[in-house]
Amino acid sequence: MAGDLPAPQLPTVEVELTDMANGGDAVGRVENRAIFVKGGIAGELVRAAITEQRRDYQRAVLVEVLRPSPDRIPCAYPDLTETGGLQWQHLAYHAQLEWKTRIVRQLLQRLGRFPRPPVQMTIGTPPDADYWRQRTVAQFAVDQTGAIGFRKVGSHDVLDMPACPIVHPSLDAAYQNVRRWLLGRWGAQVGNYIERFTIRIAVDPPSRVTGHSGEIPIPGATRAETTRRKHPALLSLEARPGGALLAAGGPEAIGRDLLQQVPALVGVVVVGLPGRRGRVVIGQDHLMEQVLGKVFRISAGSFFQVNASQTPQLVQKALAFAQPQYNEDVLDGYSGVGLFSLFLADRARHVTAIESQPSAVADARASAAFNHVSNITIIEGLLERVIPQLTSSRQKAQVAVVDPPRAGCHPRALQEIKAMNPRCLVYISCDPATLARDLHLFCSDGYRLAMVQPVDMFPNTAHIETVTLVERR
Repeated sequence: MAGDLPAPQLPTVEVELTDMANGGDAVGRVENRAIFVKGGIAGELVRAAITEQRRDYQRAVLVEVLRPSPDRIPCAYPDLTETGGLQWQHLAYHAQLEWKTRIVRQLLQRLGRFPRPPVQMTIGTPPDADYWRQRTVAQFAVDQTGAIGFRKVGSHDVLDMPACPIVHPSLDAAYQNVRRWLLGRWGAQVGNYIERFTIRIAVDPPSRVTGHSGEIPIPGATRAETTRRKHPALLSLEARPGGALLAAGGPEAIGRDLLQQVPALVGVVVVGLPGRRGRVVIGQDHLMEQVLGKVFRISAGSFFQVNASQTPQLVQKALAFAQPQYNEDVLDGYSGVGLFSLFLADRARHVTAIESQPSAVADARASAAFNHVSNITIIEGLLERVIPQLTSSRQKAQVAVVDPPRAGCHPRALQEIKAMNPRCLVYISCDPATLARDLHLFCSDGYRLAMVQPVDMFPNTAHIETVTLVERR
């Protein structure tokens, strides 16, 4: 039978690796074609198995390291390499920072066409923080076998994870408790009811905000349990299509039981329900988080930076680059829940924040009120459509800030910002390739690239966050 035949053997090659690519693969050349080797490090001689052949390049996976790099270290969590989220856990941390700096510089040279881009050394995780355990939000998948954890790359299979060692300890504790509850309720059939779930925690919640569990110690609670209550958690459950969850006792009863059984939870949001119900909230549908003394409301579904120790660095760099004056107006595009807007408002005459996600707009307005910020206007809409409305009413901005998603800025949005003639643009990016593309467009006439500062928001991965300053000539 065909199913009994052995899997075809992948062709292998011996290759000298000379560079690191955006995305994390090491790069070499074989027969005058680039080869991207997953798991390799520049400077190594390796044997690799070719998994993909294209006219101009090949892709391969590491089979054997014949001459290791001095920067190679043992993988702390080898099983997690299957999920694609830890591309660089085999690379020493100092080397991760150096390569992130070099990759940003290379992309700005190649895609942005800047001959000598002013890229600063990547800012790493503070010495007093654990660079493995800073993530404050994570999504977990559930498959039809009852496995709960991260989804494997290029597969519908899920790596079953009794614990999650690469998130904040309080998030891991909440995950283990939610997982325990789900398996206790449905066992191996859990995948028939839940497709995935997301947990977010607040690392520094304001003391006046309390939720379901609050901060009241439970008699007999261990020290770890008491500590966990200082970091409230929000759970979003995505129901499996078909309505099985409705027939299993209903989302309200499920949410109430989870709130009772998982101490850290302050709210459960159930989405993906059939019919007009759509979304059910039990308890809170948001968390409150502090950054540099300001309080932000973060609803389920709203984006917020995920690295608690590095978010202040990101804000401070953006402010240092923008340097808004008390007689200047600021435009904040892709403004989210107002992470940058509220700080900019402290130093500017007025801030106009534009965001297309309704929940984030509501969060930003609530946070502005909570922080008593009155010199801010928050507009819901697409940046490229809202700016022309502002300019038609002769509104100007001396400073522009954008923090777009990974796809980068809409080209028309960049054109409209440029038409406002701001003295500077501060661009916060989570993808250096789209950053380079957008900066090439923006700096083609009248503006110059002044400073690029990578900030390591995602240690042990190849993801790169940057804060960039562009100045009017």
